[in-house]
Amino acid sequence: MTQDTSSPESTPSGAVTDCTRRNFLVSLAGGLSIAFFMPSGGRTVEAAAATPDVQLNAYIRIGTDGRITLLFGGAEMGQGSMSGLSQILAEELMVDWNQITIQQSDANAAISYTTGGSSAVSRRYIPLRTAGATARELLIASAMLATGDTTRGNYVAKSGVVTRTDPVSGAQQSWKYGDLTVQAASPQAQALLPIPIPLTDPAQFRLIGQPVPRPDIPLKVNGSARYGIDVFLPGMVFAVIKHCPTIGGTLAATPAKPASAIAVVPCTTPADRGAMLKGTYNAVAVVADNTWKAKQIAKSLTVKWTLPASTASVDSASLLAQANLLLTTGVPIVAEPNNPTPDAATIEGQVATALTGSAKTAEATFTLPYLAHATMEVLNCSVSPTYTAGVLTALEIWAPNQSAMSVVNMAITLSGLVATQITVHTTFLGGGLGRKIEQDYVSQAIQVALSVKKAVKLTWMREEDFGHDQYRPMAVIKTKAGLDASNKIAAWSYRIVTPSISWQRGRTGLDSQAVEGAVRLPYGRGTSVVEWVNLPAGIPVGYWRSVGSSLNAFATECLIDMLAQAAGQDPFVFRTNNTTDARALELLAMTDAATAWRKTIPATHAWGLAIAEAFGTMVCEVIEISQPTAGALTIHRVYAAVNCGTVINPDSVEAQIQGAIIHGLTAALWGEVKFTKGVAGQTNFNRYRMMRLNETPTITVQVVKSSNAPTGIGEPGVPPAAPALANAYSRLKNVRVTSLPLFPGTTMGGL
Repeated sequence: MTQDTSSPESTPSGAVTDCTRRNFLVSLAGGLSIAFFMPSGGRTVEAAAATPDVQLNAYIRIGTDGRITLLFGGAEMGQGSMSGLSQILAEELMVDWNQITIQQSDANAAISYTTGGSSAVSRRYIPLRTAGATARELLIASAMLATGDTTRGNYVAKSGVVTRTDPVSGAQQSWKYGDLTVQAASPQAQALLPIPIPLTDPAQFRLIGQPVPRPDIPLKVNGSARYGIDVFLPGMVFAVIKHCPTIGGTLAATPAKPASAIAVVPCTTPADRGAMLKGTYNAVAVVADNTWKAKQIAKSLTVKWTLPASTASVDSASLLAQANLLLTTGVPIVAEPNNPTPDAATIEGQVATALTGSAKTAEATFTLPYLAHATMEVLNCSVSPTYTAGVLTALEIWAPNQSAMSVVNMAITLSGLVATQITVHTTFLGGGLGRKIEQDYVSQAIQVALSVKKAVKLTWMREEDFGHDQYRPMAVIKTKAGLDASNKIAAWSYRIVTPSISWQRGRTGLDSQAVEGAVRLPYGRGTSVVEWVNLPAGIPVGYWRSVGSSLNAFATECLIDMLAQAAGQDPFVFRTNNTTDARALELLAMTDAATAWRKTIPATHAWGLAIAEAFGTMVCEVIEISQPTAGALTIHRVYAAVNCGTVINPDSVEAQIQGAIIHGLTAALWGEVKFTKGVAGQTNFNRYRMMRLNETPTITVQVVKSSNAPTGIGEPGVPPAAPALANAYSRLKNVRVTSLPLFPGTTMGGL
């Protein structure tokens, strides 16, 4: 497979029965183009079943020269989705890996989808297999038309060639795919399509499940990969953003343009930063002839800001106090049980009675901080406007973004243009982690370009990136659980108080992000309740790798360990005895066997266990630690067992789990953003510690073989990391960790 560098519930396998030819076919001159339904990713949009009038939004193209192109409508941010999708297509098209070219598409409602929620590959598995199989069958139908023999069993597609074997003489005829494409796009070929479209038996897979090379890696090694920060255009000017240092502050007056600047442009903020900030001018962009000059001018620029009366409440200490109060006084929304949704007071009373009758109990209140995304590539966006006779007629945008159509919609809102006048190029992302789903930096770049009427690259300096992130929410979680006489969980009380991402953006009702990882646990919990109370806060929050699961897995798996201790049982034994989920039982058994080393580690070492599910994938992790000096830990090794359904590329799964574990451990050890009167206390990596290479443990990943449809893989390795670490620390120090990070206030030496 190659890459065009010009721009950078499960369905059973075997057949697709709810489709018609119209779902998949579009005829284009000069070759065969298969359009197919590619479910939009992200956390708020569910995949829909293909119907004749569904919006088509991805394309496979097969040219008369035999070249096969997959137009990639998502974002490649290191997770390997480009190669995974190509692998699926090559499997059903019966072609070799190096016959597929993947091309990053420009934003188009028929092609683009949001990359988020660990859905880049998992939600596209069946649609892409079906599209590939449809193309294969059309090419065979074209060969049938050439011979007049319409017996499907006489034809085989392999390595980009269709071969017919005469059933009587055994003589063979062969056609390259490129020779068949024109006829394959005809109505006559479409009429010969088998319905349902036959999919390859998973037992016959050639590529799915195999480690294959990722096409983006050579580009990143040799420096030819193009990130947003690498975009340079003729006549471009350069802008640096300067926000009000205090969250919620607004621009009192646009400062005068310094002599060395090209312009100073006031910028409004979009709705995704919350209702309190929507539409307000909260920043200025300094425009100069290079980024360094713009940065220096911005640093020395005096700007008058108007601060809100609520500034004092946008404070970590006061928000923590408010959250603790809401643990007892807040009006909750019941998340579980939810069918039917009970009256909160009634179910709380039932759980209280069950707790009173328990033989043993464990309880704790857990606190977790706001976290920054801290992507290695800072936010940036380049915009080039076109004017005809003084009138804006087009916008061209280059952005490292996770949602190209959201960029288009933002451009429509700001410019008054229509979608056909807007072109969006999605570059490689130097880290996304959910931050680049948001549109604030794109909005600012568009505003500046329209103001100066020139091509502009807008960049956020690192301090702006940390100080004006859309953070992972903080949380305070009160838990209590009880055991019966046989050490089975008999009662479970769980209440989380946390700001709502969805409420901040104008929605109401239960925020599924707030309780993911707290509901549908693999354990039987007897009489139980899970509740959420919204914490109103003026700090913008957003999607951070694994979001709510990273909050709730910490509390649930630490509580499970506390129950195991109360029962006097090994953590594996206790979990196994209380698990009702077959996948969890399999992972626990696999992990138990693979980590026999934990029984012979030195007395100065300890191990911890946690298991969690996120985006359909279950991960079990064991971590071994020691503490050679106070205030630090050595993490020696991590083992992770993973059930993510059908594995497309095992190398990608291993890399994603390893990266997620490092991400989760870094946050658990040091990650926090604290606010004082609306100002973030961490504005660069010197006070937002990253794990160094020499601190990274040995990480072993073992994947369960499964024929189920693939589930998410980019995020699920994060949630178990913090509780496994905390459980190990509690074994090592005999102190239960209930607040993260373990080492607050740690600085990064040398920065």
